[in-house]
Amino acid sequence: MSKQRPLFLIVVLLLLMIAVLPAAAQDYDPNAVLPRPTNPASATRNLEGYLIVATDNLFLRSGDGPQYTPLAILDGGTRLVPLGQNGLDELWWYVRVGTFTGWVTNQFVVVRGDLSDIPVVEVDGTILPPTLYMGAANQIYSRPGSIRVLCNATAGQFYIVTARDADAENWYRIELTCDGLPVEGWVQADRVLYRNPGGVIVPVVGS
Repeated sequence: MSKQRPLFLIVVLLLLMIAVLPAAAQDYDPNAVLPRPTNPASATRNLEGYLIVATDNLFLRSGDGPQYTPLAILDGGTRLVPLGQNGLDELWWYVRVGTFTGWVTNQFVVVRGDLSDIPVVEVDGTILPPTLYMGAANQIYSRPGSIRVLCNATAGQFYIVTARDADAENWYRIELTCDGLPVEGWVQADRVLYRNPGGVIVPVVGS
C-alpha cells in the first residue's frame, strides 16, 4: 500500500495542475479593448532621463518579451517614466505611463537624457495563454468527434485553449460563453488558427 502512495500523489498533483489552467486563463481576455494611457509633459520634466515611444501602437506588456500579456497600447510620442530595465542584451524598459506600469522593448523607444542609473528589476509578468482565432463561426462540440453541439462560436474572436486531444492535435478545447453561461467545448483544429507565443504546455485529454 505504501509503495502506491507516491504514484497516487503524483497523479493527484497532475490533475490539480490541469484543473488550475482554465481558472488562470480566465484572468486574461484576448478580445479586450486595451486602454491607451498617456503622460503629461510635466511627468518627465524634472527627470534626469526618460523615454519617448517612437512608433504607433506599441504594446505595454506585463513582462520583458512578446510572450507576456499586453496591458495597454501606447501611441507614438508618448513620454514614459523609466522605473527599471531587465539588464539583458535584448533590452526592455520597465516604465510608468498614466496609472499603468509595464514593459516596453528598447527597439521602439528613444532615450532622452541620462538613464545610466536605472536599476535592473525582476520581471514578474503573466505569460500569454494559448489561444485560437476563428475567422468564421464554428460549431462547438461536447467532446472530440461528438455529434452533440453545445453552441456556435462567434467569428472574428480569440478563444483561450484549455486542452487538446491526443490524436495529433486534431481538436482543441476552448473557453466560451453559450447562452449566457461559461462552458468548455471542442472545435476542430483545421478550422481555426492556433497561437501559443508563451510556449505554454497544453494538457492532452482523451486517448
